[in-house]
Amino acid sequence: MLLHPNVRVFILAARHLSFTLAAKEVTLSQPAVTARIKKLEESLGVDLFTRLPSGLQLTPAGTVFYDYVQRLEVLASEAHRAALDIAEGDEAHLYLGANRSATSYMLPSLLLEFSKANPKVRIRTEVLDSDRLLDRLSSGYLDAVIVEQHVDHERFFARRLIKDEVVLVCNHTHPLVEQEIITIDDLRTQPLITHEPNSGTRQLLANHLEMENLSDTDLNIVMELQSDELVKEMAVKGIGLGLVSRLSMSHTKFREQLVIKRLDGDPLMRHFHLVCTQSSVNRAKVQELLSIATDTYKEDMLFP
Repeated sequence: MLLHPNVRVFILAARHLSFTLAAKEVTLSQPAVTARIKKLEESLGVDLFTRLPSGLQLTPAGTVFYDYVQRLEVLASEAHRAALDIAEGDEAHLYLGANRSATSYMLPSLLLEFSKANPKVRIRTEVLDSDRLLDRLSSGYLDAVIVEQHVDHERFFARRLIKDEVVLVCNHTHPLVEQEIITIDDLRTQPLITHEPNSGTRQLLANHLEMENLSDTDLNIVMELQSDELVKEMAVKGIGLGLVSRLSMSHTKFREQLVIKRLDGDPLMRHFHLVCTQSSVNRAKVQELLSIATDTYKEDMLFP
């Protein structure tokens, strides 16, 4: 890392407006993060944050400093990457990020095809939530990312890959197995197995509930799990309805044991995009990745 550790900690604290979240990301204690910020403020001779009851706020000096060090972060990461490419050969590395769903169900095929075409390129991956992936991409640490959320096309170049749908699944003995459509009233009466609250599937469900003037608290959520495979396994065992992505049902040992159901109303749709920065999209290996991804994935391939 070319940036001073205190500056790196400041960037994270400013990004999250939280010493606690910054500490979690760099695996330091909160007092250690606070001490580093204080040392940085002392060396600069200015206060960077205002501590409010509601949380942190950047001072005017902190706002200006944050703007500059973000640009330094990008330059530092690009310098590091350029040095590696020169030392190990031009276009020697591909840094690719993806969220959990894409990592489990999309990356294997993409990495296999890319590796066949580019056997000398060393591939490195990061698995994070979509917001963090886009932060890492814009800061220059990643060449490209696969995310399933809306992308700011003024900041990024995005290639749409797959249309996905969040669906409900149940085993063949579930009381609602004969119903093709599950109503909100049905959902409120049945045990539900889902991902954790900040997951993409839960966000789509929350948006759907909000249109009905409802929230998660109106549901009978019995499990919140961090894996589609766990959600499906619990549904097979009869614990309740499972909330999963259609993408995950295309690669599962439970395909014959589970029945897909749609929630009443507008489908819970999302699109997976391969996203690059306006500068990284011009790199030869990223162009190759985009080409292979376009050949590997078709938008409606999950909807025969």
